[in-house]
Parts: sequence; C-alpha cells; structure tokens
Amino acid sequence: MGRYMRVMLSALLIVTGVLVFLPSGYVGAGGMVVNQSFELGEGEVPYGWNLTGNAARVDTGPSSAGNWTARITGDGDMLTQWVLLGNSTLPLPLTYDAWGWIYVSGNVTGVIALDFWMGVNGTQLSSTTMLSANVTNGAYVQGTSTMMAPTGTTCLRIRLLGTGWNEGAEVRFDEIGFYPVTGYCFIATAAYGTETASQLNILRDFRDQILLKNALGSRFVEAYYKLSPPVAAFIAKNDFLRAVVREVLVDPVVNILQWSQDLWRA
Repeated sequence: MGRYMRVMLSALLIVTGVLVFLPSGYVGAGGMVVNQSFELGEGEVPYGWNLTGNAARVDTGPSSAGNWTARITGDGDMLTQWVLLGNSTLPLPLTYDAWGWIYVSGNVTGVIALDFWMGVNGTQLSSTTMLSANVTNGAYVQGTSTMMAPTGTTCLRIRLLGTGWNEGAEVRFDEIGFYPVTGYCFIATAAYGTETASQLNILRDFRDQILLKNALGSRFVEAYYKLSPPVAAFIAKNDFLRAVVREVLVDPVVNILQWSQDLWRA
C-alpha cells in the first residue's frame, strides 16, 4: 500500500504541474467543468453561481457526488451561472456536451436551461436547450444534450429552475457539466502538431480517472482551460520550443503514467 501511494502521489504531482502546459482531449474553446458538484461554496452560496429567490446550496446528505446540492422550493427560485468561453474570434461553431443531475419531489418539473450569448447579458445567439425531469422517485436522474455554439458566441448561460410549481414541491441539482465534444487541444496540438497523438490518451485517462473525481482536481482543470490558449499560441510559433515541451515535459510524464496505470486505474 505504501508503494502504491507513493506512485500515485508522484504521478499526480508531476501531471498536475505538466498539465499547466499540456491539455487533455477535452480541452477546447471554453471547455470546462462548470460544477463538479456543489461541494464548493460559502454558507448557502455555491461557487460561481448567483442565487435568486429562495434558491440555496444545502447539505441534503449523500447525493450524486458528496452531500451538497443546489435546491429550489418555489416559483421564482433560480441559480444562474455565466460560463466565459472566450472571444468572438474563436473558431466556431463548436459542438458541446452538456449534462446535469436532477432530483424532483412533488408535482413540478426541474429544468436546467442552457443558451449561448455574445457577452454577459448581451445578445442571446441560440435557442434555449432544456434538460428536465419530473418526479424522480427519490433518486437523481441525469439529463444530457448536445449543443452547437453559433459564431460570435462568448458565453454560456446556465439556469437551474422549476416550472409548474405546487406547494411542497422541491427540486435539487448536482453535477452540472459542459465540455466540447471535439475541440482544439490548444497546447497539446502545439506540442505534438496534432490533436490525435496517441501519447495524449494516457493524460486524458488520468484526468478522467483521477483529477475530475475530486473538487480540487476539477477546479485545477477548469482554471487550466481558461489559461491555456495564449500559452499554446506562443509555443506554436517556435518549432524548438514545441520540441522542448514535447520531449522534456510531456513524454516523461506519459512514460510514468504508462508504467503506473495498473495502479491508478484500479
């Protein structure tokens, strides 16, 4: 067990550092986890969300991840988050996967509403995609959809709400996510010259199996997605720098993860 933990810790520290320069396969224009869960926040306010009415972040006991969820209990309650995707010069349209877990009690419909905008509170560019659920019989159910961001998109608006309210009803939300289906692997493309380099698969797997399964790793991945494009643009201009990033940083990490993958994939 001690050897296992040392291998895991070493791999995590190395990959965490290198991922500042090297993205995973989900990296693209605006790719990010919006809220790995609602475990992060202060008091009743979840990280990154604005609350309206009696909407709140509450400890409801074990849910789809952790104990904390977003909860609304009446008409007019809503949680809103604006996700910045970049500027209007990004190569669009891009296709994104969106998902979220919904718990519904009572005669009401829980809704995750998503739409693309140019600017926060600026111009809405797309129709609204609705992930919804009715009574879920005491469990969380997942809603999923695929969305295409129109040219000019800079933001995604996400709203958590309910429709058709009746007294005593309740809706909870957890694990809201948003990723490009196929995007631009900014720095990985710069380093390897392609988005499909086989060496990147191991980094993607480590991200999915380790980093995205805890709050700290998820916040790191989200921050990286926001910071990587200018670094990639700088690397792409210099063949020597691309080779250094690839051979000095990426390949050694890939080798370590390949050697230890039976441990961290277990």
